[in-house]
Amino acid sequence: MRTLLRTLSLLTFISASVTAMADLPRVTGLALDGDQLTWGAQEGATGYNIHLDYDYFDTVRGDTQYTVTEPGNYHVISFNDEGEFGVTRNPDEIGQPYISVEYTGSETDDSISYDGRYNVLIVTKTCKDVGPGETCIARCPVTYETEFGTTRYTEYLSGGACSTSDIVEADAAVSPETYRCTVPTFSGEVTAQAICVAFRQ
Repeated sequence: MRTLLRTLSLLTFISASVTAMADLPRVTGLALDGDQLTWGAQEGATGYNIHLDYDYFDTVRGDTQYTVTEPGNYHVISFNDEGEFGVTRNPDEIGQPYISVEYTGSETDDSISYDGRYNVLIVTKTCKDVGPGETCIARCPVTYETEFGTTRYTEYLSGGACSTSDIVEADAAVSPETYRCTVPTFSGEVTAQAICVAFRQ
């Protein structure tokens, strides 16, 4: 009897764990019009994680659109406050690529500048009219061209900096490829800098 009760308790725990780890549906309607990434609203989702080149890039809450600036492949994964995340592909699509859209960049985008010297690249991203809770993100590219015409491959992000045009302190956060500056109140301009270290050749 005691063994039966233990078995039932274990099965109940496993069942509850599986239920807690249930996936949200995949985000549908992903589209790119100019620099506007849009997708369909998903019932039960409280936010969406934006992934760039299959790495986490940014988070959107309460909206189903995002202005992209960095070239690359974008896909969107939903989440809710219970810790559940959306699946990126249907079960019958195993082995198939993520549902994504590609942004090739804008020739007129002067908000990003690159300063490459030796094996270090400094990426400076300037964001205008940044609202409360919004983030300016500087990202290390996979490759870059030096002033000598050689291609360097970024190895890691070693640090960065944040500055604002107003008397606003930006909260800094770092990931393997990005340096992020988030402001608690409106700022007319926020600048994020990422220091990217390349492979030594």
